[in-house]
Amino acid sequence: MAKKKINSAKKNNQKVSNSSKDSMVSKVEIREKRESSLSRLIGTLFIVFGLLLIGYGIFSYLKNNKNPQLDESLSSPSIADTVTAVNGENIVVKGIAEGFKKAQVYIDNELVGTAKIGKDGKFEFIQKIEDEGKYIVSVSAIKGFLKKIVTPKSDPIIVSVDRTAPELSKINYSKEVGTETFALSGEAEPGSKVVVKRGTDIYEAEVGNDGKFVLKDISLREEGSNVFAVALKDEAGNSKEVEEKVSVVYSKDSSVNGNAVIDSDLPVAAGELQLALSILKDGQIMGIIGILALIAFLASSGIVIYKKNRLQ
Repeated sequence: MAKKKINSAKKNNQKVSNSSKDSMVSKVEIREKRESSLSRLIGTLFIVFGLLLIGYGIFSYLKNNKNPQLDESLSSPSIADTVTAVNGENIVVKGIAEGFKKAQVYIDNELVGTAKIGKDGKFEFIQKIEDEGKYIVSVSAIKGFLKKIVTPKSDPIIVSVDRTAPELSKINYSKEVGTETFALSGEAEPGSKVVVKRGTDIYEAEVGNDGKFVLKDISLREEGSNVFAVALKDEAGNSKEVEEKVSVVYSKDSSVNGNAVIDSDLPVAAGELQLALSILKDGQIMGIIGILALIAFLASSGIVIYKKNRLQ
């Protein structure tokens, strides 16, 4: 009986120890679960916070990239290398902006694109243009990574897109002259060049802003007919040859001064030119005589009035 009681007591003690062990294990498991949940929560919060920081960084980068901060103290780029008259489809903007990464190109005050600036500070940007006309071009430069800064815009230049060849609207010259040289005048597109050519002899004249030009001292190599080709070219590179040739007959028997032709309204023959000069000279003389007569009349009238006042 005593042994049975001892065995039952041992069994009861084992049950108590087992139950206490199970209780401790369950407490440890609950604590571990709580700690694990807390760790997960903290980790999740860190991840969310990190994502927010990354998102803010991306937002700031995009915002600064789109709207960089203007720094008035920075020097503007130079676009002096840009050709200001073209006849193709593109405007090619060339310039220098040392110490910067990108160039922003504006046409008619509208941002049309950016160009990468090389280590030598040079950049080039090509913009396709649909219509002819004049376009205002300017450039600013950007540097910086997270915080981007931009220079003021460069001084604007005007680029002319001209795909039309210049036209010769009027030309004047003597058909027959008695001099070894002659002149021609006329009207064409302002800013274009008139080129007169015969063999290796080439003569050029620039058309003024008023659309008029004069070419003098064009040599006549031989007696008889001398034929010259005439062409026009503009600053953009367009050119056109005039279909009708300039044909001048050189005759020693002619009294016409070939270089007297400046405008169609002036006489071209030597006799007519002398007559015109004499008329102008006579007109000047008559004007002077009239002024002298007026002075004499005023002087005599003054003397008469003075005498009358003295007698009174």
